[in-house]
Amino acid sequence: MKPYKVLGVYKPTKWRPWKVGRDITAMTNKLGMKPLHDPIHGPQMWAPWVNEKLHAEVKRRTPKNPKGEDWHQDGDLDPGSKMNHTLVLWASNHPTEFEVNGQVYQPKPYEVVAFNNLDGRHRRPLDAPRVRWMFRQRMEKNN
Repeated sequence: MKPYKVLGVYKPTKWRPWKVGRDITAMTNKLGMKPLHDPIHGPQMWAPWVNEKLHAEVKRRTPKNPKGEDWHQDGDLDPGSKMNHTLVLWASNHPTEFEVNGQVYQPKPYEVVAFNNLDGRHRRPLDAPRVRWMFRQRMEKNN
């Protein structure tokens, strides 16, 4: 059994960061998911599309950052961060990998998935190109 839930498959009709962000946040809203409000570990404000209120961002490039390339949990390096939350992730290719109890799982491209942050760890796949479309939204737990 996979440690993540597939919420749907999303293929953009327009490859624009704002379009991807609005479409996927509309999907999570329709599912009744509530954005996480974590003042310590907020969205990545440098991304091309960010919605701080929805705790969501869309990126076109992955910066060279050893923290994202190593197995981690969101907020694990930020004391006081709300780590008990659900991550909603999507990628056009090379989706985020999840590690749970020594087993590695990876969604298919274009799958929008929900993963409980404390159930395991995640990382950018080692073979993933730096240029790829990605979406992340942090949600309240129990979604």
